[in-house]
Amino acid sequence: MSRTIDTQLRNNLLVLFAAGLLFWSSLASLLPTLPLYIESVGATKQQIGIVLGSFAIGLLLFRPLLGRLADRRGRKIVLLIGTLVAAIAPLGYLSIKSIPLLILLRAFHGISIAAFTTGFNALVADIAPVEKRGEIIGNMSLVNPIGVAIGPALGGYLQAGIGNQILFLITAELAFVAFLGILAIVNPPVATQQGDTKNSQFWRIVSSPRVRTPAIIMLLVGLAFGALHTFIPLFIKSTAVNLNPGLFYTAGAVASFGVRIFTGKASDRLGRGLF
Repeated sequence: MSRTIDTQLRNNLLVLFAAGLLFWSSLASLLPTLPLYIESVGATKQQIGIVLGSFAIGLLLFRPLLGRLADRRGRKIVLLIGTLVAAIAPLGYLSIKSIPLLILLRAFHGISIAAFTTGFNALVADIAPVEKRGEIIGNMSLVNPIGVAIGPALGGYLQAGIGNQILFLITAELAFVAFLGILAIVNPPVATQQGDTKNSQFWRIVSSPRVRTPAIIMLLVGLAFGALHTFIPLFIKSTAVNLNPGLFYTAGAVASFGVRIFTGKASDRLGRGLF
């Protein structure tokens, strides 16, 4: 694919891919390690679930605002917000031991994924040629499973071998390098908005069964995965199995590589609705 697109587009996609890989590696390195860290500061199982679940508070509250910001001010500023929050939040884990403050910090950390995923997906769709949009989106979405494959394994080994402080510093550094990469991207022009009309169309689309039904299904899937991903590190620890918990997440991410590539190419040939 890289031989069939122009140089500027290829460079932008490479920078975006690298930034996305660093961002998801930073975020995913905390999946197996943060539950164990929170337990080490004296939290109960219920408190661990509340702290990690509060990540969704920042995500849900700020995603609509960041979506509107991406439409009005451009995708780049939203990507910068996401990577900057991802770089700042791990530094808070270095010093905060209070459960209420950890809940607030984790909610703040949730802003990172709300911003980055919104800006990343929108920017890739903006700059990708129509005839190759599905393939490019499919290939660019690989930053998620690759990052989730690398990050947990890296985080698990760092926590076990060096300790939490170095883990949080490296996590912050990965996101900060992603922030520096985003700075080099030229912000595409923002399309003019027709506020009231677009807003009313948005709510009609959201309330339609075609959107409502898959949204409910994704909610149920998210509940199952959220519970599994939160407590699997604690379960592995309780069984006394000599296993880096991050490898559990790595195995799941590796399984999704081929599927994403296939669906991206097939969606261009067979249509988006099939998938």
